[in-house]
Amino acid sequence: DGNDKIAIIYAEGDIVGGKGDEDQIGSETFVKLLREARLDDDVKAIVFRVNSPGGSALASEEIWREVALAKKEKPVVLSMGDYAASGGYYISCNADSIFADASTITGSIGVFSILPNMQNAFKDKLGITFDGVKTAPYADAGSTTRPLSEQEKKFFQASVDTIYMRFKTRVANGRN
Repeated sequence: DGNDKIAIIYAEGDIVGGKGDEDQIGSETFVKLLREARLDDDVKAIVFRVNSPGGSALASEEIWREVALAKKEKPVVLSMGDYAASGGYYISCNADSIFADASTITGSIGVFSILPNMQNAFKDKLGITFDGVKTAPYADAGSTTRPLSEQEKKFFQASVDTIYMRFKTRVANGRN
């Protein structure tokens, strides 16, 4: 058919939630692009070019899901750029076929959480201290005005471990 097309989608930059910008892979933007290609009957295959060090776990998951939906309807071929690491690797791993150059840097799904403790800076530099009330013991978990308690550290570590294991399992098993 003369209307047959191959969709080529370029994803370059850090993976972020929302629309992103020209130097980012915004999950909202790329989910929309992948969905449009998936739903277009004239598009017979999708080539997805990824060049990314990764970024947001949630944004990566949203794009990964759309790749999974697309490959149920038509072939999805992944082309890795200079790098497809962490979330870039994750959004790549679900394609039907994956191509990378010998010099492509890929792999390494890492998950972390950073929680600043500004207590000393507020107190020593600005002379500000904080008091507070809360409805539950962990209602203020992750506050920047004090260090994490040991139990809060365990909560955040459990969250990081859960996200990592989910990604690791999906990548290892190639599951949708």
